Amino acid sequence: MPQLTSHLTGAQWTANGPTTPAQRFFHQYVSAVDSKGYNTGSGLKFYSPTVTFHNQNGAVYHGGDEMWAWMKKLFGVFSKIQHEWIHFVEIELDEEGTSKIYLQGMRNLWMVGDDVGGEPTVSIPVTFIAVVGRSDAAGGLETPEGLCFREVWLYWDTALLLPFLEKDAVVFKTENVVRTGEVDACLSG
Repeated sequence: MPQLTSHLTGAQWTANGPTTPAQRFFHQYVSAVDSKGYNTGSGLKFYSPTVTFHNQNGAVYHGGDEMWAWMKKLFGVFSKIQHEWIHFVEIELDEEGTSKIYLQGMRNLWMVGDDVGGEPTVSIPVTFIAVVGRSDAAGGLETPEGLCFREVWLYWDTALLLPFLEKDAVVFKTENVVRTGEVDACLSG
């Protein structure tokens, strides 16, 4: 039977840090995103080879390496990314370590050239819902806390980026922009 594992405010998260395996896993994931870690290595460090990722605009991505390739395209137009959390809820789904996490926060983004000052170019509310479970990463790749994302739903108001990006930017695409053959090229280049 599902049970609430934790409900933290952003202030509690900042003051106490992550305390459960799912929280520590997510913390390492966000640190990788904020430091542009998707530019190297494999998405299998965080995403299952069979993950399904649902973006708010209807685009769906499959597999860890496809996720990494998409993120490289998506975030490549920004010089800096930084996340702030408002709420983190974790619900244990089973005794095998599968949890569902719900997060609300802000995604702060700096356009190239705007990272000299302190303030982001734009701050966008974000909701992230994910099923996290034991890792099944290919090739014995170790994952933080032995966990990986199994399914993800991301909601963020990308319309707030319209004043800063071309209308055909990856962030506005309503279909998967990573095509067969692009994953390996995107990951290696």
